[in-house]
Amino acid sequence: MPKRLTLDNAKEIAKHREGECLSRIYINSSLHLEWRCTEGHEWTASFSSIKYQRSWCPYCAGNIRHTLETAKLVAFNKGGDCISNKYINSKSYLRWKCARSHEWNATLDSINHQNSWCPYCAGQAKNTLDIAKTVAINKGGNCISNEYINGSSHLRWKCAKGHEWNATLESVKNRDSWCPICAGRNRTIEDMQNLAQKRNGNCLSDSYKDAHSKLIWNCSKGHIWNATFANVKYHGSWCPFCQNKRENLCREIVTNYLGPPSENCRPDFLKTPKYSRGLQLDIFYPGYGFAIEVQGEQHEKYIEFFHGGDPNNFIKQQERDQLKKELCKENWIVLRYVWYYEDPYKVIPEHLRELGLIE
Repeated sequence: MPKRLTLDNAKEIAKHREGECLSRIYINSSLHLEWRCTEGHEWTASFSSIKYQRSWCPYCAGNIRHTLETAKLVAFNKGGDCISNKYINSKSYLRWKCARSHEWNATLDSINHQNSWCPYCAGQAKNTLDIAKTVAINKGGNCISNEYINGSSHLRWKCAKGHEWNATLESVKNRDSWCPICAGRNRTIEDMQNLAQKRNGNCLSDSYKDAHSKLIWNCSKGHIWNATFANVKYHGSWCPFCQNKRENLCREIVTNYLGPPSENCRPDFLKTPKYSRGLQLDIFYPGYGFAIEVQGEQHEKYIEFFHGGDPNNFIKQQERDQLKKELCKENWIVLRYVWYYEDPYKVIPEHLRELGLIE
């Protein structure tokens, strides 16, 4: 019978390569560990790939640098430059600069294979930004953004009373929306109480000022918290205590098996120009190469309350979920789900056994 590999074996191999194995727990050779080379680069890879495929630091090997160099070469051939200093994957945006010093975001694939280049020089971005400014002027305000990326990107707007907010050009132009703060001034505290009753709760505040002033809310289970009318009405938020209860339970269950998850739930590979803070994983174990998403009913179907009365918000949520899934797959992170109709005490151990993390 072959000898079982251990964490000591992983640390020994890393030492022979003048590096370190940073992980503290070893389960099996196919699950990812954290490594650091002599140059200080850190990455995750399975023990089997390090031991049997003789791979080591992808940065030093040139795998990542080569892709960035490819981007810089493509930009050079177009008379410009790729000014990013990091390449993540094929769906991640890079920062480009043309010969006229215009800067914009685009994927390497769109530049290299779709033969696109500067949207400003092509007239696309300028015309669209001009349209946004014209729409704002017609509403008695301004579009104060100086860059347009695409139809789903938010621009910065200012109304005649000086209020500023973010919204897409489509929502302002085609849905006839405008300043959400001014829109909320005609409402009363009775409107807030009616809204709370639709959530089976109460609004405990005595007066209403505007859509972005915090009110006191009370859910059907007696929890009390502060939130703005805009968050409750348009962003589908409600009781934060009830929302977090199931996620905290799942985190507690998996912690009993594997120890606490990573505190960083927004890894770099989930950051894109559209989501600059990064998409968030509910429970993330980078050392094991897997994550858990605790999915409520709103991830499966349109719910008026959660999606602010707009079916497009459900579509956008599905797009975010799909993007998160694809980025995890590209970065060798196994993503598992705990759905609202599943028993976490049963399904979490099943996922862990499937991955070989527990027996």
